Amino acid sequence: MPKAKDRVKDRNHFDVQMNSITLGSPGPLALSPTDLIGSGTRRDCYQYPGKDSLCIKIPRQNKHGLKQQAREEKFYRSLHKRGVSTAHITRYHGSIETSLGCGYIYDVIRDPDGNYAKSFRDIIRQGICSATDYVEVMDTLEDYLFDHQVLFYDLNPTNILCRHNADGSLEPFIIDGLGEKVAIPMAHYSSYLLERTIKRRWLRMVETMRRNHPWMEGYRYHH
Repeated sequence: MPKAKDRVKDRNHFDVQMNSITLGSPGPLALSPTDLIGSGTRRDCYQYPGKDSLCIKIPRQNKHGLKQQAREEKFYRSLHKRGVSTAHITRYHGSIETSLGCGYIYDVIRDPDGNYAKSFRDIIRQGICSATDYVEVMDTLEDYLFDHQVLFYDLNPTNILCRHNADGSLEPFIIDGLGEKVAIPMAHYSSYLLERTIKRRWLRMVETMRRNHPWMEGYRYHH
């Protein structure tokens, strides 16, 4: 097992390798309550001050929040190693020290007008688009997850943001629930098991959505 200092060195190497942005002056980055975008079950999300395209996620200082972040970092390392497209997930840019503790930098998803993109859940609830648009979101995500073998453990409309493009189309991005949650991730060691796991979890989410959304009648699983 690698020593603690070696693990830190590896993570720093990952941060540098993934991070294509300029972080500015050294020292903790000051975050204030006005920078808060939203709060999840285990992490708070802040706008990166002065960088409209980025946000910083701060895990709650408990074992659940820290474990979730560790899982997600491992997931992004795996994607980077495999050269997987990040077309429909938020890109990860590494860690940064902030006034609220260690934070993790991700892309912010915005609409063309500069406003924060809404969640798929809110778009459905508010009836912003048509049933056809919602089905296209499902088709797009299914193709992306299966074609690139992107594993997830908690995919639902709350964890999906949709950029509302100028032509009226919805462009989905998964912002949470990615990677694997089990202690021994067997799916990582077999393409066959990985594909079966993705299929099982996707169809489970589809079944839940069918019970809650009549427009899902227009969606057809195609992998």
